[in-house]
Amino acid sequence: MDRFKKALERQIKFMETSCRLFDEGDRDEAIRIATCIRVLVHDTGASISILKHLNAKDIKVFTTRPVFADGEKEITFWSMGQMTFGGGEKEEYGPILGDLSDCEVLPVAEWWGQVIWALDPDCELTREDLVKAAANKEGGAHVDVEACPKYKRLEKTDFGKCGGQPVADMHLVSLRTMANELIQSPELLKLME
Repeated sequence: MDRFKKALERQIKFMETSCRLFDEGDRDEAIRIATCIRVLVHDTGASISILKHLNAKDIKVFTTRPVFADGEKEITFWSMGQMTFGGGEKEEYGPILGDLSDCEVLPVAEWWGQVIWALDPDCELTREDLVKAAANKEGGAHVDVEACPKYKRLEKTDFGKCGGQPVADMHLVSLRTMANELIQSPELLKLME
């Protein structure tokens, strides 16, 4: 178990470093964030997540996306980011940062499968969809010939302007927000003790 705790600590450190670089302006670091999240959470027939190795797939983590009633699917780009105001060029749409202690928590499996984007009824993306597309197809761990169509659509969607600034890179902003949800989740951090 010590080996897996060390692996968790390493992935959290990688994620924190990528978050810092993202916040300093290198938005491509979100792809590395996706890879860390995949290593922490995603299980396949060929690989086991760190959380599964730690028998911790039942922990709860923060979600910044509102938890809607069953069947309600009103999801906008505001749910995985926020507008910051500072006048002129400082106004931008970016990740949800800061204290999340007032946010709801979900079991990891629910968090992973939660729909965070609904561009239309035929184009919904969960955290799992977004992370796997970034990590497995967009250069986190692999680059595929074929990009994930839903990911590409999110990447190319024109959300217009807010506060006079373009709202862009929603796929990357969402990944940075996910990292913040995880690195502030007490139950996840407790696993390193």
